[in-house]
Amino acid sequence: MTADAPTGEAAAPAARRVTLRHRAEYAAIRLFAGAVRLLGVRLGVWIARRLARLYWWADARHRRVASSNIRERMGLSADEARRLALESFRHLFTNAVEMLHFDREVARRGFDAVVVAPGAEAVGEALARGKGVIVVSGHLGNWEVIARVFARHGWPISTVYRSLDNPLLDAWVATLRSNHGQEMIEKHGAAKALLRAVRKGRLVALLVDQGAGRHGIDAPFFGAPASTIPTPAELALRTGAAIIVGVPARIGPGFRHEFRLSTLEAAPTGDHEADVLRVTTEINRRLEDAIRARPEQWLWAHRRWKRKPDDGTQSDVTHSDEETSA
Repeated sequence: MTADAPTGEAAAPAARRVTLRHRAEYAAIRLFAGAVRLLGVRLGVWIARRLARLYWWADARHRRVASSNIRERMGLSADEARRLALESFRHLFTNAVEMLHFDREVARRGFDAVVVAPGAEAVGEALARGKGVIVVSGHLGNWEVIARVFARHGWPISTVYRSLDNPLLDAWVATLRSNHGQEMIEKHGAAKALLRAVRKGRLVALLVDQGAGRHGIDAPFFGAPASTIPTPAELALRTGAAIIVGVPARIGPGFRHEFRLSTLEAAPTGDHEADVLRVTTEINRRLEDAIRARPEQWLWAHRRWKRKPDDGTQSDVTHSDEETSA
């Protein structure tokens, strides 16, 4: 699943040449994945947290973006922001290890011991009405469990994704996701494909917490305007599909997750533009509340807050200054 904004213009995907670098990257990641599976969850997470610390120091750009976002949006001191940013890096690396062990943990402990999904009955009730369901979420908790929850209930989903730069890794990840009931829609031309899916009564799942650039509308998020994709609101208002906000979270201790779902009212009032903004703003508000509850579990290393100047270009309004400690 991805947060990239879907576009309405279809474009034929260009054939991509596999380079020696692609093969080396693919081999290294598959080797690492195999080793992590052999090591077990506990040791794998221990290693992941330490690798995250190394990555934190190596990737100065994302370190600065994450720390600056946290300082400005959470109102924390520079030291507090750096500590929270590091925890968010550790969380991301832990996610990767957990997903490599997910199927084995479910087989050993049972699905409900690994993931609980309060509110899931609302999805089933909405699907039964035959008008489609749009589940909106974000890069919070371990968002890869979203498709697993829906597969558990027998609900195939359609999601938007951006192809990975490495075509070998892209094919591997796409296969893994397809095995759990996801229909993968490339983001170029995704708007029409999503509309077709909703009109067929399918479940569409979108991560909407990243910057949408020129494809978005400005809606408040952490007290500042943020370009946000209006796709969920547009689809719901045009088709009568239900909108359900999903919040994934690691609830621990150990390998345990929650995916909490709640319905969002999207009835049209006759003012379409105002309705789109109202629904999009409410989506942002609910995601913000969830992030504030568990800020270490959100992907802060993204330039979420950007302005759209009159000339149509993007300018970053996240200020960055170098850290000295963590």
